Amino acid sequence: MKLHQLKVLVTICESGSFQETARLLHLSQPALSRTIKELETSLGVPLLVRSNRGITTTEYGERLIRRARLMLEEANRAREEIAALKGETNGRVSIGLSPATPRAQVIAAINQYSERYPKVRLRIHEMRPSKLMEGLREGQVDLALSCQPASRYGDGFQWTELYHQPTALVVRRGHPLRHTRSLDQLREQRWLLQEPLESSQIGLMFEQYQLAPPENILECSAGIIFCELARTTDVISFWPLRMLDYVNRDGQAMEILNIEEQAPALNISLVYRNQELLTREARLLADELVYVFTNPRAPQRNADY
Repeated sequence: MKLHQLKVLVTICESGSFQETARLLHLSQPALSRTIKELETSLGVPLLVRSNRGITTTEYGERLIRRARLMLEEANRAREEIAALKGETNGRVSIGLSPATPRAQVIAAINQYSERYPKVRLRIHEMRPSKLMEGLREGQVDLALSCQPASRYGDGFQWTELYHQPTALVVRRGHPLRHTRSLDQLREQRWLLQEPLESSQIGLMFEQYQLAPPENILECSAGIIFCELARTTDVISFWPLRMLDYVNRDGQAMEILNIEEQAPALNISLVYRNQELLTREARLLADELVYVFTNPRAPQRNADY
């Protein structure tokens, strides 16, 4: 198994065609076919299936592609780290953020880091929490600031909790169920979530209180649309109190449900795959983030949002 074979396989999967892959990699289509055939022969399994509907991956292909993305990314990072040691470049760092991440601390950390290491290329991605973990697995991001609980994931990730973030269940002003006192009474209502129920804190909340989960789910990862739906429709939504205070500043206050059950916290953790795999630049950014979030001289927690 060679890196150029994996590169061809991943590009075919992402582009969806041999023709587009040939254009992107500047190779002929017969050369691509030979490369895939050689890879399949060396592994002893089929990886791709061609049909009138296009190219699909087999189960073997799906498994290999997930690993291949990580291997290719690690190879790129290795080249960059060697180049940095030779004094040719200062590398790059990719960090993924959950939409619930406090921005004051992140901006302070990034500003300080950029002043100290101006030649490092920083890439900042906002992703849903489940996509953050996928990005870490595939090497697309070096570090993640995630609100997902570590208990949802197996070994292989390092977690450092940075920020405690209380939450609440919320409805629009004047909602007919605004005086509800029980989570069970809300189960039949329509819920607005940014994540699939099975990977959200709301799913864990229903599990914790041994209740059947809600079935009427509206999933929305677009922040502005999410906010407008929460303020103008009869959905039940889930908010960090910090963010709720911010969006309520314009006077269109949403109401917190005062139910018996406690809403789970959306604590922010710094997550990465393995410290030994972090580049020097990524380790320095991780240290900066930990310092800003945990040092009393960091930006005020209630500053803006």
